[in-house]
Amino acid sequence: MKRQHPMSLAAVAVTGVMWLLMPRLCSAQEPNPGDATPVQADAAAGQNVTPDSVLADQMAVSGRYERFERMLTQMADILGRQDPERADLLRRAIGKGREGRIKEQIEGVIKLIDSRDLGTASEKQADVIRSLQAMLKLLQSEDRRSAVERERDRLNGLLKDVRNVMAEQRSARAATQNSPAPSSAAPGQKKAISETDKLLDAMREHDDKDASGDKKGEDKEASDKDGADKKGAGQDSKDGSKDGKQSEPKEGDPAGKEQDPKEGDPKEGSPKEGDPQQGDSKQSEKKAEGEPEKGEPAPSDPQSGEQKSGEQKSGGKSSGEKKSDKQKKQQTPGREQLEKAREEMERALDKLKEQKREDAIENEDKAIEELHKAAEKLEAMLRQLREEEKEMMLASLEARFQRMLLAETAIHEGTLGVAATPQKDWLDVNYGRCRELSQQQSELTQECAQTVNLLQEDGTSVAIVIAVEDIEADMSSVTGWMQEYKVSELTQSVQKDILESLKQLIETTQKEMQEMKEQQKQEQQQQDPSQEKEGLVELMAEIRVLRSLQLRVNRRTKQVDRLLQSANTDDLPTLRSQLHDLAIRQNRLIESAKELAKQAQ
Repeated sequence: MKRQHPMSLAAVAVTGVMWLLMPRLCSAQEPNPGDATPVQADAAAGQNVTPDSVLADQMAVSGRYERFERMLTQMADILGRQDPERADLLRRAIGKGREGRIKEQIEGVIKLIDSRDLGTASEKQADVIRSLQAMLKLLQSEDRRSAVERERDRLNGLLKDVRNVMAEQRSARAATQNSPAPSSAAPGQKKAISETDKLLDAMREHDDKDASGDKKGEDKEASDKDGADKKGAGQDSKDGSKDGKQSEPKEGDPAGKEQDPKEGDPKEGSPKEGDPQQGDSKQSEKKAEGEPEKGEPAPSDPQSGEQKSGEQKSGGKSSGEKKSDKQKKQQTPGREQLEKAREEMERALDKLKEQKREDAIENEDKAIEELHKAAEKLEAMLRQLREEEKEMMLASLEARFQRMLLAETAIHEGTLGVAATPQKDWLDVNYGRCRELSQQQSELTQECAQTVNLLQEDGTSVAIVIAVEDIEADMSSVTGWMQEYKVSELTQSVQKDILESLKQLIETTQKEMQEMKEQQKQEQQQQDPSQEKEGLVELMAEIRVLRSLQLRVNRRTKQVDRLLQSANTDDLPTLRSQLHDLAIRQNRLIESAKELAKQAQ
């Protein structure tokens, strides 16, 4: 039950962004140069839009965003201990909004509308829309990550099954080649067909389920659109009545009664003079459709009819092609090749029954070739999913490191402020401030520990995990020292090391994401997905991080040695503990270097 509550809160966050996208300023999607602006679109629709009404709408959006941001903060605090992953997602969304300066952008639009600079205001509104859509994408990323994981597991299972079918088909092919009578190899071929049928049934079941879900989504979207159109039509009708156009009866006409037809015009439901009566409606319909009446010659120029028929056929074909393309897009990768392989297996079975060995072998070879193609399709999709998963992981790590860097910078600056006053002159406010900084450092240590768990679950990085573990240990040490009101050189030096490490990790993740984008553009040759999962960052980046960790150990060892020479009795336990921790770190660096050396081979 604890898991369901946070999920509903995350859904509320996504709904909040959609709520912000509802007003007039957010009614457009990605703006095109030739499209009308939101204000122009409203004016073209006949609505009574004035600068004052637009200003009121914009101010309403500003208030909504402020409430939405407060709601995200409160939800993140609630989920902090119950569900750290979702709390992190909400904090990243808040950071995304502040990074995009959404609040400031909205306030700027309000000033532009107030000064009647509607053209520039409309352009700035488009920027606000893009920023809100980026936040929405981030909030929905958790669902995408889960979907990617499920799809990856499914495709891995299918790839394993395809390889099993391939082994069965090779076995059947060998039996065909070596058996005294071709028909005696038929049972092996039947078994391969049976395994293929099971695999195809699983693919079809999944694809049909996805297609059904997409159709429901399209129906809902169409229903929502129809509702919006009806609402707009009702508004237009209402506005039309206010303007007195077409809805008001003429002078002398009874209220609420439709206008009478002009003199000489037929009343509604009664035919004109000379027109066919109601009984002749079928005849009039035929005439309208171009069919000749009795006694009339058929149209001599059938070109227009043929052209119309051709257009209908063409349109039907185009619609069919679109539907076929959509179905293929929804199909599991490799399904088409698997179906072709099964057809070749059936042909091979028929040839075996007819005692045609060479023909059966030819069909079996084609089936194996199609199975190879199916495996390649699955492998290509797995590579794509792994790249997407890696990109989401790197983006999540970067956001965490950025947030920790900001928090640690504030703690370090606060420490410097407290240390500026000699401890013998401290007042209660100084001691209180030191305790407050210690609490902040403790909370940041917990967040760092969550990042360590995330990296350990990924299991593809070596040096990055060690770097974050060292940061966690340093934060824990700083927390303990500040609880004892120790803000001396060692505390400040360790805080600087934490900041330096976070900056390097941010640089490493950003560089890795940039290289991923460049690789995707260049479409470099990708590795076989059957091999081990590609690391979170490249090997050289891991080595650079390991080198920085070693330099940091060397620097702190020298510092502790220097402090030991002039340390008093109270500081000796702390310094000796630091030396013990440095020895442990050195051993871990040695083991990590060995692991990276194996990867390099």
